Amino acid sequence: MTDTSFEIPRDNNIEHNNEDLLQSKLIRIVLILLLSVVMPLSLWGLAHLTHQNGLTDLRLQLDSRMNLYSSNIVSELEKYEYLPTILARDPILKSLFNDDLSKQKIDAANRHLGAIRDTAEVSAVYVMNANGLTLAASNWAEEASFVGKNFRFRPYFKNAMKGKVGHYFALGTTSNIPGYYLSYPIGDVDHIQGVVVVKVSVARLEDSWASSKEQVVVTDNNGVIIIASAKEWKFRTFEPLEKEQHQRLIKSLQYSDAPLKKLEIARIRIIDDQTKRISMRPPISTDKDAPDWEDVYIRSRPVLSTDWTLHYIFKESKLRKAVLNSLIIGAFAWLIAILSFLYILQRRRMVISQMEYQQHHQETLERAAIELEQRVERRTQALSEANARLEEEIEERLKAEEDLHMAQDELVQAGKLAALGQMAAGITHEMNQPLTAIRSYADNAVLLLERHRMDEVRSNLTLISGLCARLGKISGQLKVFARKTPSQKEPVNLHKVMADTLALMESSSKMDAVQIHNSLASENLMVLGEAIRLEQVFLNILRNALDAMVETKNPEIWISATQQDRRVTLRIRDNGPGFDEQELMRAFDPFFTTKDVGKGLGLGLSISSRIIQDFGGVLKAQNHEEGGAVFLIELMQASHG
Repeated sequence: MTDTSFEIPRDNNIEHNNEDLLQSKLIRIVLILLLSVVMPLSLWGLAHLTHQNGLTDLRLQLDSRMNLYSSNIVSELEKYEYLPTILARDPILKSLFNDDLSKQKIDAANRHLGAIRDTAEVSAVYVMNANGLTLAASNWAEEASFVGKNFRFRPYFKNAMKGKVGHYFALGTTSNIPGYYLSYPIGDVDHIQGVVVVKVSVARLEDSWASSKEQVVVTDNNGVIIIASAKEWKFRTFEPLEKEQHQRLIKSLQYSDAPLKKLEIARIRIIDDQTKRISMRPPISTDKDAPDWEDVYIRSRPVLSTDWTLHYIFKESKLRKAVLNSLIIGAFAWLIAILSFLYILQRRRMVISQMEYQQHHQETLERAAIELEQRVERRTQALSEANARLEEEIEERLKAEEDLHMAQDELVQAGKLAALGQMAAGITHEMNQPLTAIRSYADNAVLLLERHRMDEVRSNLTLISGLCARLGKISGQLKVFARKTPSQKEPVNLHKVMADTLALMESSSKMDAVQIHNSLASENLMVLGEAIRLEQVFLNILRNALDAMVETKNPEIWISATQQDRRVTLRIRDNGPGFDEQELMRAFDPFFTTKDVGKGLGLGLSISSRIIQDFGGVLKAQNHEEGGAVFLIELMQASHG
């Protein structure tokens, strides 16, 4: 009998394996280049571009704000520009320079100036003679009265005596209150008899700036901060004063006894002609409370009609935050791109493998057909034997096809098992809770049996039987998942499900110290859902509440429900520490947990949220205004059955 078997050549497989190894090496090289070179460079470029765009936007934003602040300064000062000129012509004030000056005229002038101060809402108004002696003042009745004081050393007095309008900012030597001084001569150009002065307070301007929570300061021509949104900045300098300049300013008494200290500034980098980036320690009341150094941008521009400069201070941390956000987005985009690349490669590899398998199968069939044809030609004389062998080969092929179908069925089953494997963590988490309760009830039953408390033993065994039935339902859900069938929704009594859940938790030692406020018994609400899975959701939320209140004194849980527009909202609230902002955003993310390692997988709330979604509802978490966490479970209302 001639041997008709044949062996499939292996050269193609070896060549294919070599190609796979080469392709894998190339993929690894590409990924290494992407992760070590291309991605860092692109992220650096993105950060640089974001920073530059942020600087451009910052300049535009600061220019807009500084225009507003500059306009406020100019309008506040120009509002009183006319007042000294008008007062210089006031007959009551001019009468102070007549030969018949009397105490009655001075008293009348004092009261007149006081009325003008109150009406114009200025800090002070006063009149000096040609020697600088104050004859009358709006604050004549105050302890820090200007009457009798000589201010001939002030530049605003000297300018007015020259027939000019005086403008000057100074810290009052008598009142110790800073202000902007406007002066004008009284009398003819050839014969100036005295000077009238209006002192304007900048406190109202500073108060409005402080309420905006922005850092804005104004420096005069000496570089001294004279107006600021925060009082700690006043009478400080950005640059150190030269010794001669410092002595001259102290001698002039322009800033009274202010020390004129320089702000604590370190690194300085020029961004453009109006913007600097510096590292500084913000001035505060005491060194004990001094904050850490911080990087800021300072944009400066002159104030119109003055020799002042407006400075806007902006913290760089806000710009860094924008850069960080762009880096996070860029890194996430890279992650998606790399994962997509790997997915496409894997998909391509699967398609190629399938095509090679089909080609190999086709070649095998072709070789078999050729051999069969040769075999028939050689044995034409032994037709019966050839027919028998042909039938045998046909039978073998049919068996091969049957084996192929069986292999395909096994592949389908393997796919199902892979899907079930992905659900293993969730199912294990869902079954561990009733198993823990069964163990607790069984342990209690052993103790009760030793004490011959048979009724309680029977009760525990009944509960264990119910939990076993519940586990059976859970395994039934696993079969449903395997068939990919939707969950069955039916009318469920909300109070009964909650009562069963609380009964299941009675074995927990943490429940002993907790006071439960359950108002569901009075509601008798029916919802669409599934009792076992709803109980699982309630159990997860209540156990999380117990874990959160471990260190809470007098722990309490409130359970209530409301109904509106065919929707039922169940509220479960505790008086624990509640959530911080990060925990609140990620509460329902898979594998997110705030518990210690080994005390939770972070799947409970994620699974619970999915269960409620399957019922057409919503699960939310928030903080209660009186403290603690609140979980809101919104479900569709069912008719009473």
